[in-house]
Amino acid sequence: RVQGGLTADGVCSLLACLGTSPPNTTFSQNSGVIALTRCANKRAGYMCAFFLLVFGILAKIASIIASIPDCVLGGMTTFLFVNIAISGLKILGAHVDGRRNRFIVAASL
Repeated sequence: RVQGGLTADGVCSLLACLGTSPPNTTFSQNSGVIALTRCANKRAGYMCAFFLLVFGILAKIASIIASIPDCVLGGMTTFLFVNIAISGLKILGAHVDGRRNRFIVAASL
């Protein structure tokens, strides 16, 4: 899955550059959402994309979403990124046993 994701990211970045757009970046928010909801179904992702498109097209719904205060969005974003960090630390938990490994993790954070 990782190799397919990296390949898709590379192809999309190439297409973006050919279309005179800056290259794309991958985000790891999905890892935090999957860890939080335990739902990794493709159909759920397609439905989210559909609803986001519909909400963007319908001006009334888009205005409701745009009226969400910045502090609420900031809190949600912080919560999401903390979940991503915790998911990563759970993966590293078994491997951070020596002084060298702790230094590598600390330097990367």
